[in-house]
Formats: sequence, structure tokens, C-alpha cells
Amino acid sequence: MISISKLPFKFFIANTSRITRNILMRGSMLKLKTWHRGLLLILNIRQHLKFIRILSHQQTRQLIVSKPELTYKYLRNYISFSIPARTGLLILISHYSYLQNHFKIDFLERISHSPVLLWGQYIDGVLFEIVMAFPHTVDHEGDLCLIFKSDMVSIYRVIFVIADGSLFELPDDHVMCVSSVQGINGFQGIQQATKICHEIQPAQLLMAAMNGVGLALGFKTMVGIASKSQISQNEKFYFSYDEFFGKYGDPVPRKNFYKIQLPYIESPLDSIKTRHRKRTQKKRAFKNEIRDKVACSVEQYLVRQAIHCSIPNT
Repeated sequence: MISISKLPFKFFIANTSRITRNILMRGSMLKLKTWHRGLLLILNIRQHLKFIRILSHQQTRQLIVSKPELTYKYLRNYISFSIPARTGLLILISHYSYLQNHFKIDFLERISHSPVLLWGQYIDGVLFEIVMAFPHTVDHEGDLCLIFKSDMVSIYRVIFVIADGSLFELPDDHVMCVSSVQGINGFQGIQQATKICHEIQPAQLLMAAMNGVGLALGFKTMVGIASKSQISQNEKFYFSYDEFFGKYGDPVPRKNFYKIQLPYIESPLDSIKTRHRKRTQKKRAFKNEIRDKVACSVEQYLVRQAIHCSIPNT
């Protein structure tokens, strides 16, 4: 007999009713994939009820009232084509459990209503920012995102989720899994931002920010989903995930992901041509500045006391 408190049971019934109503309105009841997802739900009902219980926590309660589909999204592809539904559910359980145990009670409500600023700087009269948000429209790719903005316009984003290391057969207690690295509003804004930001692409600046998130949380490993298993590719903004993640880490044999050590390792300066070293040092200093500022900003939302806000820029 499965034990579940009255409150999660009410959420379970309410969410199931909403989802069923949506299925009927879309005319999806007779589709094979709908029945397949129903079977997956039955097979994973014990862990599903655990997930409901976690989401009924005060930190996430309002989020699932406004987004009831969140409780069932593991039944479709979640973060990777190669991750089965049960593993996707366990990743969601570990993600929201981690947020509840380590972030302040109002954190998710804040970022679900409005992105929170992690870093911002005027460069040549242009305001560049990195914010953290909840990915409302693309949440099948992850449950947190960092967005790079130029003069308030979003031009690039990284979507990720926090998971138990064991779910990726890694020894870490927790890892960050990056499932999507995508441009948003065309190439012109990306090119302009790259030129102004010391010839550093927004995707690289977001990785520096991810480095800062890992620093704040004390994580030692980041996972990047390989191209073969990507669910976020699109023809308009093709992105070579293997090439990108290969610059930061190594592919795991017989697995469709890359393992990236945190803080990620830069190439030795000795390997850089002498005439380029000064420029390389300037770029690294800028990325380290972003890393440290993001680490400090993230710590403001943690339960524990901040320990990185006094880190000098290097």
C-alpha cells in the first residue's frame, strides 16, 4: 500500500483532471502515444507519487498549480532522447529535492515570475546581462536556464537541470546537466555581442556563468548532452554540441554525454602563441569576472551563508 499525504493526493487528483481535460480537448485520447504514456505512468506510479509529494512543498506548490503538466513531462522526451522515462522522473525528483534543500523558500516563485539578475555590465554603451529564469516554454529541455541579454533583449540561453550523479553513473552527489545551448533572436545580435565582449561568444560567456553556478553550489562536474541525443536542435539555429562540449570536457565512452570538470580547465598559456597571450589573458579575466559575480549572486538565494562574495576578480 502506497502511503501519501492528503495534500499531495489532492494535487495528484487535480493535476490528473487538468491533464485529462487537456487531452480530451486536443483529441489525443485515442492516440497510441497517449496510451503509451499512461502505461509508463502506471509502471512508475510509486516514484510519480513521490514527485507529487515533493512538488506540493511550499517552494513549488504555486508553480505546479500554474503548470500542472510539469508533473507529467518525464513521460515524453526529457533533456535527452537517450534517457528513459523512469530516469527522467528520477532526475526531476533529484532536481526539485535539491532546490528545496538548498535554496530559499521563495526562489522558484521569484524566477518563475521574473528572471533574476546574476551579472550585468555596460560595455561600449551596451548593457549586457546574464539572468536566471524558469524555462516556461521549453521546460522539456530542463528546469532552470541562464539567459544572455543585450540591451534587455534575450539573444542566447543555456538550459540545465540538477541531478544526482548516480543517474549518469558518476560518483558525484550532484551534477549540473546542460541539455540546450541555443541562440534566440538571430545572428546579428550574437555577432554584435561577440565583438563588443572581447570577441567572446555569448555561449562561452554563459559557460563561464555556469562555472559560477557550480562554484556557488560546490559542484565538481557538469554533464553536456551530446549531439546524437539532442532534443533541442532546430534547423534555424543549428549548434554543434559535440564540438562545443568537446572544448570543455570529454565524451564518456558508450554514453551520449560529455563529462566536464568544474571549474573547467583552460588551455595552458604556454600553448597559446606569444602574440595572442595578452588578448587571451584579457578574455580569461573577463570570463573569470563573470564566474565570480554569478557565484556571488547565486549564493544570495541559498539557505547557507555566502562564501564566495569576497572572491577577487582574477
